[in-house]
Amino acid sequence: MIEISEETIDRVEQILAGVPRGAQRAVTNAINRALSSTKTQAFRKARQVYAVKQGDLSGATVTRVQRASTGGVAGYISFSGVKLPLYKFNVSPDVPLKSKYVKAGLKKGSWTLFQDAFIAQMDSGHIGMFERETSKRLPITQIMGLSGAQMIGNREIIEDLSREAQKKVNERLEHEIDRLLNGYGG
Repeated sequence: MIEISEETIDRVEQILAGVPRGAQRAVTNAINRALSSTKTQAFRKARQVYAVKQGDLSGATVTRVQRASTGGVAGYISFSGVKLPLYKFNVSPDVPLKSKYVKAGLKKGSWTLFQDAFIAQMDSGHIGMFERETSKRLPITQIMGLSGAQMIGNREIIEDLSREAQKKVNERLEHEIDRLLNGYGG
């Protein structure tokens, strides 16, 4: 969570006293810039920890950004979506083979051995990592990994994002003050 202290708001109001709605505009613009930056950083940081491709992660993740406005100086980002198949992470072998074991890892550099799993291509063309539910031939289920929201929700990633977002708001607030004092920004 990002916070702007009351003393900071008072300082901004004093500096921008001659600019109509200057403090609200400066704070709103700083928050919105931090939201945009945080959204980008969230996916980047998730990919630094987890072994998933950018396209797979962003394609399975719904991101909602509620921008701040001068009427409501608050904003947020939310992430949701479906779980990605484990096959979209590190998997070996990564093609259908008659292999005795399959190794897979969600995080970069980590591997888990799956003795009863196999890589198969379905009639539809979909390739995935599956396991049998019973000793019979069918049914089989696809082994799933994590969703984008779960990856981004990792405690270390969230803490890092919060620190960076707070830093970005503070930097942008100073920039917005200068910009408004120089007559830019409408």
